Amino acid sequence: FMNETLRTDSESNSSKRVMFMNETLRQRSLRTIGETTYKDEFDDMTLGRKTARALSSLSCTSNCYNPAERQKVDADEESSSSKNAPSLDKAWEYFEHQILPRRLVKDKTDSCLGKYDRAEVGEHIKKTKLYPVWSTPIDDMADFGVGVVLHFSTIRFLAILCFVAACINIPNMVFFASEEYGSKVRGNIESKSDWYLIGSALCLNTQWEACPTCTEEPWEGDTWQTFPRAEDRLATGLKDGMEVKFIKRNLCDMNGTSLMYGILTISSLVIVSIAFYYWIYSQKKRIRLYDDAEHSSADYTIEIKNPPKIESSLSPDVWKQWFETTFDELEVAGCTIALDNEKLVNAVAKRRSLILQLQNELENPEDFDIDNMESYVNQLEKVPKWKKILCFATSPDDIVKAIIKETEYVAELASKDYGVASVFLTFQTQGQQRMVLDELLVPTFFSSRKLNDEKYMYEGKILKVCEPAEPSDIRWGDLNIWTPIRVLQILVTTLVSLALIIGGGYIIKYARTVSPGFAGYAITTLNLITPTIVRMLTTIESHPNESSCLASKYLKITAFRWTNTALIYWVITPFTDTLADGKLVESIFSVFVLDVTLTPILQIFDIWGFLKRHCFAPRATHQRKMNLFFKSGTCDIGERSTNATRIMFFTLFYSAIFPGGFIFAFVIFSMMYWLDKFSVLRKWEQGPMIGTSVAKISNIFYLLALAAYAIMTFNNYAMFPFDNVCENGILIDDYIGEWSLTRMDGTYVEPVELTEDSSEYFFCNQNILRKFQFPPTPMNFLEDTSDWISARRETTANTLAWFMIVSVVIIAFTIGLHTIVKVFKHLFWMDYKMEKMTEEERTNLEKCRFCDLDEIKLYVPQTKIDGYMFPFLLCDVDEIDDQMIGWSDPDSDYDTHNIIFDIPQIAEKKSASRELSTDAAFVSDTNEEHFEVVDGIEVVDGNGAPIVDGNDAPIFSIIKSWNPVD
Repeated sequence: FMNETLRTDSESNSSKRVMFMNETLRQRSLRTIGETTYKDEFDDMTLGRKTARALSSLSCTSNCYNPAERQKVDADEESSSSKNAPSLDKAWEYFEHQILPRRLVKDKTDSCLGKYDRAEVGEHIKKTKLYPVWSTPIDDMADFGVGVVLHFSTIRFLAILCFVAACINIPNMVFFASEEYGSKVRGNIESKSDWYLIGSALCLNTQWEACPTCTEEPWEGDTWQTFPRAEDRLATGLKDGMEVKFIKRNLCDMNGTSLMYGILTISSLVIVSIAFYYWIYSQKKRIRLYDDAEHSSADYTIEIKNPPKIESSLSPDVWKQWFETTFDELEVAGCTIALDNEKLVNAVAKRRSLILQLQNELENPEDFDIDNMESYVNQLEKVPKWKKILCFATSPDDIVKAIIKETEYVAELASKDYGVASVFLTFQTQGQQRMVLDELLVPTFFSSRKLNDEKYMYEGKILKVCEPAEPSDIRWGDLNIWTPIRVLQILVTTLVSLALIIGGGYIIKYARTVSPGFAGYAITTLNLITPTIVRMLTTIESHPNESSCLASKYLKITAFRWTNTALIYWVITPFTDTLADGKLVESIFSVFVLDVTLTPILQIFDIWGFLKRHCFAPRATHQRKMNLFFKSGTCDIGERSTNATRIMFFTLFYSAIFPGGFIFAFVIFSMMYWLDKFSVLRKWEQGPMIGTSVAKISNIFYLLALAAYAIMTFNNYAMFPFDNVCENGILIDDYIGEWSLTRMDGTYVEPVELTEDSSEYFFCNQNILRKFQFPPTPMNFLEDTSDWISARRETTANTLAWFMIVSVVIIAFTIGLHTIVKVFKHLFWMDYKMEKMTEEERTNLEKCRFCDLDEIKLYVPQTKIDGYMFPFLLCDVDEIDDQMIGWSDPDSDYDTHNIIFDIPQIAEKKSASRELSTDAAFVSDTNEEHFEVVDGIEVVDGNGAPIVDGNDAPIFSIIKSWNPVD
């Protein structure tokens, strides 16, 4: 039918054919796809889902591609229940509605928000669509957090900056590719064998020269100034029984372009420096702009970090009354009281994780009942010892024992009292939040002097308040961990990171002995696996929010990548190999090429994700496991930002000898912008709203990269030609003739003939970067450099030296002053500057009320457990609107995802007031004697009579919201 139609429509244009084929594909796919929850339009589906539907509908591919569909058909034919048969389309539906971000479909633009409004996860009441990749404005990327939009704006800025720097450095690249660079002295000039290295400072024109005073000691690499060992630059010459040392000299020459090179290089340094400083110091304005463009829960909320440990602090109504009576024209929209119950929360979560581990061993996980665990152990096969050792597999018996142990531990923790750790209060307008912060925000020291009125003291105590992180950013299981424990954990992971960096250095050193290209692959591989290693390390750290965790990972990954990519290779490369063929320059090129090709290919094709969605998922035996194959990694802006800083640092670090790196960097950043945007909107799982901590830390690293740029530009120019060879005078007659040479490593080289025009040379250490002298002045830096720096180059060298000194001083002053001011403000002076706002700014703050913004939510305590499709709630949510939670499961009630009902008495108490829709399989009918009555719960005895325990203190967080006042 399709072929016949295409023949009759042969005169139609290609777009009509494509539309027809899409419609045919849609009709075919509908034949085998049953009823779904969201009823998505075919055109709004991802390409992967369209492909899956097409392959599932074709008779020639359906059995092979989607066995789960055949399983469902067979169940229908046998008249058996097909209720539990998995549906691949439902799994794709889960991917598109629970994993990927979606926007609300609206008739007109809301005056409070941007072009698109982000829908809550799993929204199934309002109509939603996927964000368009190409047309989503960068401002609307703030829907995923200000940190996300700052990342994209920074990538765009870096791409433009590298393009400008590349244009400035084109004359230098042309000079390095010219005959003038390497043809002014005698010797056979080899044409550059690899076109891609044209434009770099690679020097192939070398020659052996007599060096009677040379010894092997400076080449052994036994000292810091001569490390590492170089065996191919010194040789022993023999002629008629006479033995003389020979040294290899680079014949490339920069005298012809010293003035032009200096002007272009200094221009590039100045423009890049000014651009970075402008970008960094305009960041505060951009943060405010992006923050105002997208309203978030944090804009309406304050966090009280030191609530009094008294009974009234456990009542949301008390907090609401105090704030509304203390401040004029203030309305509280919601209140969350977080307890210091981190141990209980983590224990209950661990118990659920263990139960899931046991469920995954069963053929029908949905039939799991915790009271039948021992029978499951007898049914399951025992895990062989080799699998326990090699795969770290756990036997079912050990899992059951761990569940029982964790259940007893949960029971023990549930019997304890917990105090208030933090209080989150959400107000109806941003103006009310700013007013409260302006009055209550006090420094660490002299807080009593800053407080304007004693009426702002709660029960005689000065409250420490701040604007919190976003609700999805809060790590409720780590919110109140003792600070010394946090510091100790970070110290341990930092030491382990340093050990791994050293290990990575040895790997790169070994790879370099194989070939520069292999070293490039080693560096790229380490850069790719570093985030996974760091992610595993940071799991033992406790952070109050995800932004803090991302900052920790950012610092470690940056240390890994900067060290592995640039610093280690620079240290382990012999100084005289800097411009040598097949050495440092080729390795730099290899890293750039892999960043342009391999890294983007792995990101866009997502091979592992493709296999999970199209190979493993269709063969899953039940819906939950099938859905889990569609879970993907979250948007890790910290990792992506450190990749950007690495590329910029690497480009600037080696720009003096490889100016073509700016072109590569421009291409890399351009691809990174669109690939990251595609990944956020089409591949990565929705993560927490990312704050600005990573972007602010990145500023420091960009300044450090700028300092490295100034230092390396001067030193690479002053150390040219990187051969440690200086001319001594006219050669004596005895040395004239042909010499047979043997290098230090025992390799024979072609005979060298010395003539009457030959000169005598001596060893001179040109590595001035390792000969630091104090005070750091151009005179000290350039001392004893006249042996290899000509008078024509000396002026440029002095200018670059002064620019380096001034740049380093300014950057050090900038970082130091910023740190001092930040610490001083935190300790002695804090002000939200509410009084300095204009009337227009005040009006804008009152314009959008919290109750009118459907897609922002309250601070609802919840946690994610690996292996489960949805988060677990950590509080009773009966006293808030369901829309305030921030996500929804179209197939289940919130009770199913509320972990507090794993405590039997809490479930009993709630059941007395309303019907629960929890999964009873997770609460044992036989272990209730382990639990004391908690949370003021009346437990029903055997006769139905309530039993009241004296302990009525809550063990889980408390949350409540109120209807707005007209």
